[in-house]
Amino acid sequence: MKTGFDFIQRMQQDAEFRRKVNACLQSEERLAFLKKEGYDFTPFTQIISQLASWQRSIGELRQPGGSATPGKDRSGFLARLNQIFRAAKAPRPDR
Repeated sequence: MKTGFDFIQRMQQDAEFRRKVNACLQSEERLAFLKKEGYDFTPFTQIISQLASWQRSIGELRQPGGSATPGKDRSGFLARLNQIFRAAKAPRPDR
């Protein structure tokens, strides 16, 4: 399997690869394409899902009587990662 560093480097240097990745409109489609290219982000998607869950929980604690809007205040690197992988649900290792 290729590393995350390899992926970032290829996205920066290979315009055709970048175009193909960006042409995948759905997260599942994008992950399938990347897996075919030798990248496996399954552990990473699990971490992102867990972080998003924690962020929602913390947001709910901060807003009395209301719930946080997931992703509303996200910006920067984590927001982009969430956008890339948001619909991908990795199977839990305990199931």
